[in-house]
Amino acid sequence: MRYLKLDNVDIKYYKYQTMITEILRNRDVAIKILKKIEKISSNLRRIKLMHVCGTHEEIISRYGIRSLLPENIEVISGPGCPVCVTTPKEIDEAVFLADKGYIVTTFGDMLRVRGSKDSLEDIKAKGGDVRVVYSPSDAVKIAKKENNEVIHTGIGFETTAPSTAVELRNASENFSFLFCHRLIPPAMDFLLSSGDLRIDGFIDPGHVSTVIGLKPYIPLSRRYNIPQVIAGFEPVDVLMAIFMLLRMIRDRKAEVRNEYVRVVRENGNIEALKLMDESFQVIDVKWRGFPEIPNSGLIGKEKFYKYDARKKFDINVDEGKEPEGCRCGDILKGLIYPKECRLFGKVCKPENPIGPCMVSQEGACAIAYKYNIAYTAK
Repeated sequence: MRYLKLDNVDIKYYKYQTMITEILRNRDVAIKILKKIEKISSNLRRIKLMHVCGTHEEIISRYGIRSLLPENIEVISGPGCPVCVTTPKEIDEAVFLADKGYIVTTFGDMLRVRGSKDSLEDIKAKGGDVRVVYSPSDAVKIAKKENNEVIHTGIGFETTAPSTAVELRNASENFSFLFCHRLIPPAMDFLLSSGDLRIDGFIDPGHVSTVIGLKPYIPLSRRYNIPQVIAGFEPVDVLMAIFMLLRMIRDRKAEVRNEYVRVVRENGNIEALKLMDESFQVIDVKWRGFPEIPNSGLIGKEKFYKYDARKKFDINVDEGKEPEGCRCGDILKGLIYPKECRLFGKVCKPENPIGPCMVSQEGACAIAYKYNIAYTAK
């Protein structure tokens, strides 16, 4: 009813969006694409595709897309959950700061992720001032009202990095970031170069691609002769991306194509990219389950050092340990499915998460548990 009060442009846009959504969830459209997938896959060997987006995993699992695909087509989950790829050491750093009496702000998904020993939720239960926020701007507002130091755990991929860049310009002297941002293309490069897993094509993340566009993926296709498709977040989007990948594999083409044309532009969000370039320097950084990946992390440039918690405070923590028996690292690398971890659904459950993949809403384990996924590797 609220749209009745808006002008004609808003009403038209709302109707357009409703129409698009109905098409992208249309059963008949999905069946037509599945028939095309079945036809094209009949002449292909066993194919392994990887996505690197927690929302794509949620869509694939919620709609049972894996169960609809031909036997020789496999879609695996990669390092697409920003909470999950944050390392135990980074969690320990946030816990250390909260335990020292500073105010630590975090996104809700991060609250329950354990470091080597404690989570931020544990410190909060002990009396630490840990607050859940919805954006870095909320954390900056808190700092302007408090006399204490406020540190925000700045996690996320290229999607959330621009909002961190904005707040670097709005921050007060008692505010700082614990920089934990990651860049997706370097992780994809590492997966392809490591040789641990054969990947025949990538479903590229829609949210990240709205910021970076198509160009950062092109060197990967050229270097590794691998096709990629940027996909949206409806069932038909994902099915269409799979079909487009299979068609390129059949035709032996290694290109980056854009299924998510209604949102993603070739050059991405130019203003956001400019802001990031002015604000951040790129560094080598470890990801959970991965060694140090070159050029895959972001920290503030020298002019913003006063807002870098690691430079502002003497943070004394060890390297950090993975939870015993947890195989989140292997899940993030696409080596196993959640059910193949011996803790999954037994010791590790949403009410008692051992690893971050069971904590975050974008984590493969939490998604698999939610939808009672029983698949194993094909």
